[in-house]
Amino acid sequence: MKIAVISHHIYPCSYGGLEIFNYYFIKELAAQGHKIWVITCCNHDWNDISIHRVKLWRELPGLTILSIYLSIILNLMKLKDEVDLVHIPYTSNDLLAFPILLCNRLFDLPYIITIHGGGMLEWKSKMIDQLFFKHAKGIVAVSEIIRKKYEKRVGRKIKVIPPLIPFVETKISKDELRIQYGFNNDDMIILSLGSIKKIKGSNILLEAFLNLGKKYIEENNLRLIFVGDGVMRDKLEKKIVENNFDQYVRFLGFVPHEKVPEMYKLADIYVIPSLFEGKPISLLEAMFNGLAVIGTNVNGISSLIKHNENGFLFEMGDVDDLKNKISVLVDDNALANKLGSSAKNDYSKGYIFQNMISDHIKLYYEVIDL
Repeated sequence: MKIAVISHHIYPCSYGGLEIFNYYFIKELAAQGHKIWVITCCNHDWNDISIHRVKLWRELPGLTILSIYLSIILNLMKLKDEVDLVHIPYTSNDLLAFPILLCNRLFDLPYIITIHGGGMLEWKSKMIDQLFFKHAKGIVAVSEIIRKKYEKRVGRKIKVIPPLIPFVETKISKDELRIQYGFNNDDMIILSLGSIKKIKGSNILLEAFLNLGKKYIEENNLRLIFVGDGVMRDKLEKKIVENNFDQYVRFLGFVPHEKVPEMYKLADIYVIPSLFEGKPISLLEAMFNGLAVIGTNVNGISSLIKHNENGFLFEMGDVDDLKNKISVLVDDNALANKLGSSAKNDYSKGYIFQNMISDHIKLYYEVIDL
């Protein structure tokens, strides 16, 4: 099958969950014999004869939306006789509806949509987005909550396929990693991995950690590490310096995805304090690695974490609740290990990368009747 995938940004040029998922998804489709065109701004060289990069224009000053629209339309016009299907990873703050809809009408290009979230914002152009979903050959949501929300919006049945990637566990020992990254073997490391911004709740986690107090943190050798970057990083770094907590909190910035398994091996507890999630890849990877996990009690997270069974849930934005959940795991190592083992078991039973790929391929064949 010949498929065009539109991914404005993609790993390794960008490090978000959607961008990383698209990278591994495209690679696996090509590995299974499908021919892929990636329409993107990223200059990554795929080194695969089955994957062709189609350069998407970068935004022009003052003409951001127009340049993206025109670039997509011209690229799809060139590909209209080459591809069987266009696959569009979509978030609610996306700008793809109009150019894709236009190409569908002009060139009869079939397309499917995968909804990854984006906070499920209200549409800026309701009529265009309604038509965009109406004319799609198929619609996928990455989680049940997104499926339910969008079925109400568009009045169509939507299939749920989680956005998995092929997780691996690093072969480097925990002790070696602690030395490599400058931690002690008796440190208890709390990990946050992802963008550092408001919707990800990075400030909530930092506040909860600070509220544990220096005495408690020192007695238990606690360390908090943020892996990733974002608009709130400078503000949070300034806060830890002002409170003289910089020896307990570290910001590692962007870490190449090949090194991400080391972050999970390094850590003891994983916290995802987001205000909204679709199906968070980072949480799934923490479960795969058998970490004790704590997450916000919001739909995209609570569908994965079963409170007191494979992790803890805390109420959204409740700093004291999160602080208390962290201290319970710190004080009870046996409970933390038990929850981590349960999380790993739940992941292994419910989430298989190859099954996810097969579900997409099956949908492709269904919608274009090949």
